[in-house]
Amino acid sequence: MSQESLFELQRLDTETQRLRHRRVNLEQRVTLEAALIEQAAHQVQIDAVGAARVEVATRQRRHEDEAQIVATKVEADVARLYGGEVQGVKELEALQHEIASLRERQAGFEDQAIEAMEEAEELAARVTSLEASRVDVDNRIEILQMDITVTEAEIDGELEQTALARSAAATGTSVELIAEYESLRPGFGSATIVRFDGSNCSGCPSVMPAMEVDRMKHEASDSILNCQECGRIVLR
Repeated sequence: MSQESLFELQRLDTETQRLRHRRVNLEQRVTLEAALIEQAAHQVQIDAVGAARVEVATRQRRHEDEAQIVATKVEADVARLYGGEVQGVKELEALQHEIASLRERQAGFEDQAIEAMEEAEELAARVTSLEASRVDVDNRIEILQMDITVTEAEIDGELEQTALARSAAATGTSVELIAEYESLRPGFGSATIVRFDGSNCSGCPSVMPAMEVDRMKHEASDSILNCQECGRIVLR
């Protein structure tokens, strides 16, 4: 296997790592996460308004029922008032007072029912607005999910091509050398395989000792070596 093939192997592994990182960290995912949070917040608001509508509707029915009960009593008292059942002046006055009091209570219940009805209308409008906003968020989420699916498929295609190219680049290389390279790569990344520039290992953070330089200089020009200082694979 040529030295250039070794560098190609490393380049392809670096490209694979880049593609995988890009796939996991798509910008659309961040936007989608924010949209999902927004969607959930809309649903919480819709549920809260829905619960409020149930409470208001219950209150409205109660006030309407109370008004109807009082109205029935008023009708009965009016019938008594004009039906000749009550003859005494005091009794008539008491009945008239009771009718007036009942009508006042009836009006109060009816006003409360109307207030509840108006509140229900406001809540219904609020739900309509929230649901329209949620539909907008739902549409954005759908578009983002489709975009992510398409982008993932494109990246997967690139990963597949990179894997095929890597297999071709690895052809003819000893299993031992590939195993050594792969064991070192987690620590050195894209600089696992480096060149000897004539006086130093290009991957070393420090100056190579003279004895090590002399050793590498006396190796064949196409030798595959190991730097005694940093441990990288060095190509002569």
